[in-house]
Amino acid sequence: MNAFNKSQDQEASLYEAVLNEISTGQLEAGQRLKVSELAKRFGVSTSPVREVLRLLQGEGFVEIHPNRGAVVKQANANTIQNIFEVLQLLEPYFVTWFADYAQPEMIAELEEIQRKVEALPSADLIEFRKLDLEFHWLICRQHYNQVAADLWKKLRTALNVHAAKLRISPVRYQAIMEEHRELLAAFNANDAARAEAAINKHVSGSFTQMSQQMRALGL
Repeated sequence: MNAFNKSQDQEASLYEAVLNEISTGQLEAGQRLKVSELAKRFGVSTSPVREVLRLLQGEGFVEIHPNRGAVVKQANANTIQNIFEVLQLLEPYFVTWFADYAQPEMIAELEEIQRKVEALPSADLIEFRKLDLEFHWLICRQHYNQVAADLWKKLRTALNVHAAKLRISPVRYQAIMEEHRELLAAFNANDAARAEAAINKHVSGSFTQMSQQMRALGL
């Protein structure tokens, strides 16, 4: 491996590590991201840290100020609304295609992820959000339109990052389980209209839950 490729791999690994700490709440909104501290913690030089922070700034997860340096960006209700408005357009696009064309082994893989989700303690929101992302990403990544799939993944990753400190009510948690089961039933029946109705309800319920919490927090 040449030096250029090695540098790219290091930055990619560091990017995933820092983003994971933001999305799990280990690095909180408003927290300063000191280049020297991050470099020491992850065992790298300061150069890749600065590059990763610039990437995270471009994706809206970090703000860089001339006098304060980098800080984790605080999401607000408008950010969440903008993400959900795009997801409301994308999600039906993917699930209707999946209902029409998914092979049995794809649906079986989706059902296995759902079994893992349902086996989780409801309080384990970090693992739940990872598996929930995996569940929906499996649906999207099968699609022929990888430009749309990549856009979806960026938006859902952003949603997980911004929701890091938000809770999921017991009522909403159970509703998510039921909505996933309804999607699976629609896929097994090759019923695109049923899948579209299920995903619209799913996205709408998640938006209501998150936006209400953010308003309550004054965000």
